[in-house]
This record gives sequence, structure tokens and C-alpha cells, in this order.
Amino acid sequence: MPLIEDVLRTHKGVELVISSSWRYEDSLDKLRSYFSADIRELIVGVTPSVTRTNDEGWIPPDLLRHHREWECRKWIRQHRPTDVPWLAIDDVSDWFLPGCADLLVTRSECGFQPEQVSKLHEMLKARLKVRP
Repeated sequence: MPLIEDVLRTHKGVELVISSSWRYEDSLDKLRSYFSADIRELIVGVTPSVTRTNDEGWIPPDLLRHHREWECRKWIRQHRPTDVPWLAIDDVSDWFLPGCADLLVTRSECGFQPEQVSKLHEMLKARLKVRP
């Protein structure tokens, strides 16, 4: 996590929303405690689960297998303008639509790696530049 935190510190205006399955077991405060104090302040919430309920009906049923992307999109629909740029870092690409441009894929066995730092910087710069 220190590598990601170092990147985040260099970009103003970043907000973090936790979409990890840990959100089912841990409170938001507990999830924040896993981060450095300055990064905790950037965490604004956790995504809802769309695999447990599709009560709004806006998620096409055949896309529920890409549930992590739709959880991100549902949080945005509930809390931000729908055109707000976003970025996910995840180790399971199948939880997102194929070719999702808003996803930086890590490897589950080793997580975020030094060789991904420049890509994360690039993706954040592009999104923060167009932020409404």
C-alpha cells in the first residue's frame, strides 16, 4: 500500500472509495485504519453491493458478473455527478467489463508493483484534468 499512497500524495483532488470485499467484514473506520493518517482523510466511503441486491433495476442482469465495476458506478450515481472520472485498482479484471479503461489491474499474488507507478500517475493525471 505504501507505493499507492506515495502516488496519491502527488495528486490533489483525489477521493478514495473502498470496494474491497473487506467492506463486508470491517467498518469504514477500520478500513481507514489500514492507511496512513493523511490518506485516511481521502477515503469518502465504500461501494454498495450490487450482487446482494439489484433493487434499482438499472444494472443489466447479464452484467452482474462484472459486479465490481457496477458497484463503483452505483456509488458514483448515488454520491457524485454521473460523468465524474473514476479509477479502480483491482486484481480481478473479470469483475469489470472487458477492456474497462477505468481499471488498473494488479496481480493477486503480489499486488501493486513499482513498475505500475508511472501508469497510475498517468491514469490519475488524465482523470483529474477532466474532473467537473
